[in-house]
Amino acid sequence: MNEQAAFDVLAADYDTSFSQSLTGQAQRAVSRQRLQSFLAGKGMLRILEINCGTGEDAWWLASLGHTVVATDQSDYMIQEAKQKGSSGTSNPSFITCSFDQLGPTLQHERFDLVFSNFAGLNCISPAQLVTLNQELQQLLTKDGHIAAVIFGKYCWWETCYYLLKADGRNAFRRWTSKPVAARLTDNVSQPVYYYSISRFMKSMQQFSLLEKKPVGLFIPPSYMEHSMRRNRRVFGLLVKLESLTRVISLCSALADHTYLLLKKRVP
Repeated sequence: MNEQAAFDVLAADYDTSFSQSLTGQAQRAVSRQRLQSFLAGKGMLRILEINCGTGEDAWWLASLGHTVVATDQSDYMIQEAKQKGSSGTSNPSFITCSFDQLGPTLQHERFDLVFSNFAGLNCISPAQLVTLNQELQQLLTKDGHIAAVIFGKYCWWETCYYLLKADGRNAFRRWTSKPVAARLTDNVSQPVYYYSISRFMKSMQQFSLLEKKPVGLFIPPSYMEHSMRRNRRVFGLLVKLESLTRVISLCSALADHTYLLLKKRVP
């Protein structure tokens, strides 16, 4: 099954299973706080969101007054995104477009910021990431930036969770440099590449790393949603602890996700 079809199967239930979940909402709030620190004082920007999913962040960015073009390789995800809306805001433009077609599809466009949330970039190989690096360099303005949220390489939650289940294979699955088959449904899986920050930046050589921050250092991964719903007080404490990580960068690789801010290199 190709990558587009793989994510088609998630579209109908994605908001229920992640966007509207306790853990999903909390982690998205943190990723938005990271991004807002960059957006503050910048005025209205032209933003390209890639792997936009069901459009939660695209509509949010548009509500702030930015001009947003949002893409995803799954047509089903784009259809879900288009059905959302908010009165009084400019609508994002939603386009079904895979990573390798961004250049040809948007070749006459220029953006101030490219945004990728929740590990969409972990679904492409190092070679594809190098190609994407070149395409995004062309699509960005002279002072353009990339804000990307990728998987944390050594997520302590995941290691402890699976070790307690005596599942050593999954406990250390992020530690490998090889692709890992992530199960989306019982019958569908997707290759995932768990990049260290240094390995990620080697593929993004036309950009400089300005900032790295944890997303989900204390807020656990979404597969622990059931436990968090049963222990609301514990979850509330974890959210408060997460708020203390706004100035932390050294623990980024230990979180469920890592927020990276990159700036375009000018020759």
